[in-house]
Amino acid sequence: MSRVNRIAAIAVVVGAMTLATTGISSASAPSRAPQQAKGGEITFGLEAESTNYCLTGAQLAASGIQVVKAVYDTLTVPNSKGEAVPYLAKSVKPNADFTVWTIGLREGVTFHDGTPVDAAAIKANLDSYYGAPDAPNVGSLIPIVLGFVQSVAVTDPLTVTVTLKTPVSTFPAYLYLTGRMGIMAPAQLNSGDACKTNLIGSGPFKVSSIRQNEATVVTANPNYWQKGYPKAAQITFIPVTEGAARTNQLQGGQLDMMHTSSATQIAALKNIGNINALTQKPGYREINYSVLVQSKGATAKVFGNETVGADARKAYNTALDRKKINQIQNRGTFTLANGLMDTKAPGYLKNAGYPKYNPKKAKALVAKVKAGNDGAFDIVLGTTTDAENSKLAQQVQEQLDKVGITATIAQFDQATLINKAISGDIDVLFWRNLHGGYSFSSDPDNYPWWSNYNTASGGKNAINFAHFNDPDTQAALDKGRTETTPAQAKATYTAYNKAFAKGNFITPMWYVNWTIGSQKSVKVALPALPDGAGKPLFVYGVLPVIGLSKK
Repeated sequence: MSRVNRIAAIAVVVGAMTLATTGISSASAPSRAPQQAKGGEITFGLEAESTNYCLTGAQLAASGIQVVKAVYDTLTVPNSKGEAVPYLAKSVKPNADFTVWTIGLREGVTFHDGTPVDAAAIKANLDSYYGAPDAPNVGSLIPIVLGFVQSVAVTDPLTVTVTLKTPVSTFPAYLYLTGRMGIMAPAQLNSGDACKTNLIGSGPFKVSSIRQNEATVVTANPNYWQKGYPKAAQITFIPVTEGAARTNQLQGGQLDMMHTSSATQIAALKNIGNINALTQKPGYREINYSVLVQSKGATAKVFGNETVGADARKAYNTALDRKKINQIQNRGTFTLANGLMDTKAPGYLKNAGYPKYNPKKAKALVAKVKAGNDGAFDIVLGTTTDAENSKLAQQVQEQLDKVGITATIAQFDQATLINKAISGDIDVLFWRNLHGGYSFSSDPDNYPWWSNYNTASGGKNAINFAHFNDPDTQAALDKGRTETTPAQAKATYTAYNKAFAKGNFITPMWYVNWTIGSQKSVKVALPALPDGAGKPLFVYGVLPVIGLSKK
């Protein structure tokens, strides 16, 4: 839950050092060397269950996206260089000013029900994703993200043309949306409420059975368009919400694989002799942070107060000893973040300018806030019921109390928590998100989340959970969409990162080291992408599954 003045004949991602060359395209057909025969049944432990796989309206976290990876294909994917490259699509190319994009499709690809992955099917999906009039199963959030799309048209049976309201050079990255934008068969898309559980994609695995809160079983798609794949015969996804239990089941052999973003569980995995641990490398990691909600709603007032809001946000940030919290929460193994992006994303700064821990200054700011806010500095900390998130909220609460900020902890399931932030019923949202997943631009991972959207559609951006409308950050976001080289993008998003820190709109905590633990009998391979596009990027805790197999 990511993401303009153009030079002629420039595209977005293929090419070494430019943001755009002539579009992204592939060779005429996938070319693969002979592969070993598929085989083996794999059990994969997920950190949560997902109940809605109608992708146009689903609000999926890493666990749900991991299942999506097995059942569906996305039109593009990020490669290990942070470039959005064709995947299910054969090519994705812009016009001269990046307002019209042409998506070319591969011949002979079918959905699991045997129907073709053709232009009509792609148009139907894109129409529902961006919210075209009368499109089925339109969601509430993705149409906000894709608010710049004007129309989608079928040009011929294997070609779709997308017309935008405004130039967006990063459009191919939006066709991935951190793995959420899988292409569904029309039979699923048009099945009403059944779309949530009637999973029909074109991906490497077909759904065999779904037992809610028990297991989702997928079996190899014999007609998958990438010949020789998938390797495994079957994957069973099992939700195991408690991290220690998930690790114990892996160690005990009940699970073959699992994912985790918990420092405690990562340390445990690396100390188990019969387990391999694949940890995401620095470069394009998520960050864990507090969102300081600035709503003018009934309960969330202080951070958005025109008189004392800036001091209130700075007081919150100077009150927290992030290093101590990291030590307690993560045994000090996670790297503290001092900005929005990781090291390989445009705009990364080792320190964007967030204030250092200073309880004396925090107390002075708290006194100033109270003087201008009827003697009050009371806030609500919103978090999920997860044990680690609860522990984090308690540490923050204790440190705030020491400087005079009264904080109440409110716990909700994730969907309710998001709605509480949107409605302004909490002041602090404990959150984790990816704000720099590409090498060429930070637009797709920032604009959807932080823009006020005045320039894109004139409406309110409901997924700007912080509710802020800052002119400096907005100007940088708008300019970022105009950049055509990594150098330009770096300069713009560096300014953006600094503006974010200056306003204390969030409290960055640490980078998240997603890790896949697996039995040594499981081969975790990341096969080359089609058409010489490089290796896939292991990001957002989601692993490509086509190369998984039992040794």
